[in-house]
Amino acid sequence: MSAELPVDIDLTTIASRGDALLPALEAIREKTPIFWSNLSNCWIVTGHQAITEGFSGTLPLLNGKMERLLQRVIPGDELRRRIPNTLRVMPHILPNRDGPEHARLRKLFVKAFSRKLVEDVRPYVRERIGSVLDLAAAEGVVEFNEGVARQIPGAVILRMLGMPESYIDRLKWWTDGTTRALVSFDPSPASLDTLESVIRDMIETFTPLIEARRKDPRGDFLSALVHASEGGISLSIDELIASLNLLVVAGHDTTTNSMTLGVRVLARNADAWRYIRDHPDQSTNAGIELMRYIAMSAVQRRVVAKDFQWQGNQLKQNEVVMLFIAGGNRDPDIYKNPELLDFTRTNDRALTFGPGVHHCIGHMLAKLQMGEFLAAATHRFERIEVLEEPSWATNLVFRSVSGLKVRFYPRQYEK
Repeated sequence: MSAELPVDIDLTTIASRGDALLPALEAIREKTPIFWSNLSNCWIVTGHQAITEGFSGTLPLLNGKMERLLQRVIPGDELRRRIPNTLRVMPHILPNRDGPEHARLRKLFVKAFSRKLVEDVRPYVRERIGSVLDLAAAEGVVEFNEGVARQIPGAVILRMLGMPESYIDRLKWWTDGTTRALVSFDPSPASLDTLESVIRDMIETFTPLIEARRKDPRGDFLSALVHASEGGISLSIDELIASLNLLVVAGHDTTTNSMTLGVRVLARNADAWRYIRDHPDQSTNAGIELMRYIAMSAVQRRVVAKDFQWQGNQLKQNEVVMLFIAGGNRDPDIYKNPELLDFTRTNDRALTFGPGVHHCIGHMLAKLQMGEFLAAATHRFERIEVLEEPSWATNLVFRSVSGLKVRFYPRQYEK
């Protein structure tokens, strides 16, 4: 009798294997939706129902404990010596907070990041997309990730902050330095040193801007964030820097990655490209389905606050739980034919932006930009060809590639 083949994932290496993640998660979900990984020494959750419950705030799962997780890389005293600014600022970032403190910070962030602010930026989004696509059409062959994708949400975030477009390269450095340290499953000491440099640079860059907005507010997001208050209490300087780090990473890099991975898929699917072109009014819904399918937003990490039973599993205090959005978004109990890209699909249960108390505040801006980009690109170009397969970054939380070389084929209009 042959033994059952083991099913497990090494989370320190799976991100660099790109699309290999998705069938690996499927195999685990078929075995059990809540799975203890011996290879990764954590719980891997892949079932939609369990992930939704994990995000709900009803279980003893903490978003925080950043310092304890980083102490696995560098011992406590040395950690505090090497990254003092990081340990002072980053515990205040929304994804690192729980309970009443999270609720307070989130309320202030939402006040600044209003629906009106997002909708007001739509004309600039369209203008920016048009100018970027003009350049892509003129060049023909471009590196899409940096030459197209980052140039749209990067410029939009800078516009919202009242900062010049020349900071786009700085946004990328800030983002890479943050994600390699804090959203990597296995950060290195060197990545923490880079993060400390990033946080120090953000403090030096934003502190004078924050002080200027305190004295002379403008009609931008930074002014709204600085002056947001609840009960007469506003955000501290460290909370403001942490919030701006979140805005930079979650506000521009995730949309950049979604555009790049989305174009990579659409380049292989002429029917999907034509569908968006022929149904521009459905481009936002198409963007939501595309984000589900590409699994850019792959996983969120939690830490067990105290021992508890979960669907027959005994979870112990301080164990790590990986809530795999990428697995839940392809759960056949929720999605018919989840491996198909289907723009007619209803996606009201998609996990992409995280359900529950930590639901992504920037989801409206991401959907707006994806929808506007897809409508404009499919109208402007007959197709996009991927010229060479990219290498995958080691970022497991937000999947991305190092670059994507493509050729644009403009549509031929009848004279």
